Amino acid sequence: MRIAFDLDNTLIPCGGEFPTVRRFPKPLMDLCGWEPLREGTIELMKYLKSQNNEIWIYTTSLRNPSSIKWLFLLYGIRIDGVVNQQIHNKKVRNEHIYCSKYPPAFGIDMLVDDQEGVQVEAAKYNFNMIWIKPEDTNWVDKVKQMCSGYSIKYT
Repeated sequence: MRIAFDLDNTLIPCGGEFPTVRRFPKPLMDLCGWEPLREGTIELMKYLKSQNNEIWIYTTSLRNPSSIKWLFLLYGIRIDGVVNQQIHNKKVRNEHIYCSKYPPAFGIDMLVDDQEGVQVEAAKYNFNMIWIKPEDTNWVDKVKQMCSGYSIKYT
């Protein structure tokens, strides 16, 4: 299965608060522009990878896809693909679909996101989404449980 995660307020704090982990000391991370990840992210992604899932990032930010991949490599996670706002606009707008995220355009089977508006779009455009709020302390188990019911696997 191809699973995509949003960044801001889902995996990286950006206004919403949740426990994070840092791979290196805070001053070095701040100096290099590296961001902390939500506690549980590494465990969850390694688990999903062990189940032969692809891990993607789908963000409405303008972060460079290469820098996103490098950030996750710092934490020992290989990201299989990245969709940022520019990539989204180029692909989805050409298909005349007008929503903030449209995972089916990229072969993504499940999207994990913190935005209620994306949940509304998921219902409207018929794609699978797991809504994770920043204050959700049981988010890792929720994602594991929701993803375990799908049998689509990519190798």
